[in-house]
Amino acid sequence: MGRALIVQLARLGDLLQTLPAITAIKSADPSLTLDLLCPAPLSPIGRMLPGITRVLEWDGLAWRQHGQEAGAGLHQEHLRDAERRISELSSERYDCAYVLNQHLRALLAGALLAREMKGPRLRGPLGEQLAPWASYVRDIAAIRRGCRVHLADAFCGLCGVYPPGKPVTISRSPLPLPPDLEPIAMQGGPWIGAIVGAGADERLVPIEVWRRWILEFMATAPAGRVVLVGQERERARYIQDQLPSSILGRLWDATGRTSLPELAEILGRCHAVIGADTGPLHLAAAVGTRVIGWYFARARVHETGPYGTDHLVWQAYNSEEGAASGQFGVQPTSWPVRETIDAVLTGRMQGLEGWSVWVGQCDRWGAYYGEAGRHPAPPREREDLWRELQPLQG
Repeated sequence: MGRALIVQLARLGDLLQTLPAITAIKSADPSLTLDLLCPAPLSPIGRMLPGITRVLEWDGLAWRQHGQEAGAGLHQEHLRDAERRISELSSERYDCAYVLNQHLRALLAGALLAREMKGPRLRGPLGEQLAPWASYVRDIAAIRRGCRVHLADAFCGLCGVYPPGKPVTISRSPLPLPPDLEPIAMQGGPWIGAIVGAGADERLVPIEVWRRWILEFMATAPAGRVVLVGQERERARYIQDQLPSSILGRLWDATGRTSLPELAEILGRCHAVIGADTGPLHLAAAVGTRVIGWYFARARVHETGPYGTDHLVWQAYNSEEGAASGQFGVQPTSWPVRETIDAVLTGRMQGLEGWSVWVGQCDRWGAYYGEAGRHPAPPREREDLWRELQPLQG
């Protein structure tokens, strides 16, 4: 029985998008012991991932401090200290490390913790030649258009495996919530989780848009409830400030005071989750909740749409060039408020000027999104890319 390590040192969304690769690796070798190296703050989620035996915690703060101490004068003792810090993560080397980041720290960790490394570089951490899938991901990131292979499936390619061909969910045991949040989803409904923050200012949904969405949703669904989630407690307070007191009894504020497992529990209880912050959206999809995403600025549905079937994404696009142009990096001037409420309550999907609507699908080549109202034919270029970058064996 072999031992392998997944190295994923990026953010929450990237960690959750590692799920298909973990599943595919374990399916190829069920006897394999597969561990995970991830940032320490994300380790509670790492322990929920099916197929993972043990989670090694990466201390990113200590690593940054070490780099600052070394400064521009990198000496041999700094390298030895870095090697010691990484090697202390595991007393025994792994047979193989699957490295899913191109950061030097991830490459060094993979090289030091395992005898063999698979990932973005063909010749070790100091090699300059990228693996085929790493080149593809780099090129897509540079041109910001035309992506038809989901990032989670590209992670599979980096690991030398094919996508599992189905959505993968995480293990979620019922978790007690703080007493004032425990009644969430116990009565009434539908319950909607609203992710009110984002990882970057350019991807924040305006506060006034959230107020409008909540008011219209509650007016349309008299038994509906909304749970505000995320870390932005101040934004949540501003959202509530201008809402009538008559609806506040149907609004729950969980922002800024839940652990990641508690957030997963809340999202798992909701009937649907809406927002623009892709990390929590991926978490909602991973616990099996339907996701409605507002993608704009740098977020692109074909690259990082919630993994699975029947998730909906409203993608902002340059209206002068049209949705088919692939020019998605824009800031919206109007918002699909009524449209997303209708989708939640009736299943009806309709676009809005400057927005296109996409529906999540999954097949043997991984996840993809088809435009709503059209025949959901899988994009042929995905299969072509897989055959080019990772020819089928046998």
